[in-house]
Amino acid sequence: MRFLALFALLLFPTFLQAQDVTGTWRTHKTERGTLIVNIAPCGASLCGKIVDARDAQGKKGTYEHMGKRMIWDMKPTSKAGKWDGGKIWDPNKDRTFKSRMELQNGSLKVSGCVLVACQSFIWMRAR
Repeated sequence: MRFLALFALLLFPTFLQAQDVTGTWRTHKTERGTLIVNIAPCGASLCGKIVDARDAQGKKGTYEHMGKRMIWDMKPTSKAGKWDGGKIWDPNKDRTFKSRMELQNGSLKVSGCVLVACQSFIWMRAR
């Protein structure tokens, strides 16, 4: 019994970390490159701000949208590892979409939706 209790205590922080979406994420690669977005709490929801940008060759350079909010109003759902009800701004199109996020095996599935049609992308944790 003690062994099970100790095992559960050791495993619990790992489980919590696996469900934690806060931190720095690298967006999917586009013809313009990738963005680095920091997701953090803002009130009762989560927000994401552009903190770095790389061109298509992976070189760091100036980026006109540095520091701008890209994700906001993202709230946890009743299912662990899922957030919904938020908005995401696409800087390439300068459009805002309804959004949801889901942690999947250490990556983040980010979806932008118009009416019932959604397009999803996989983001990876930035190192």
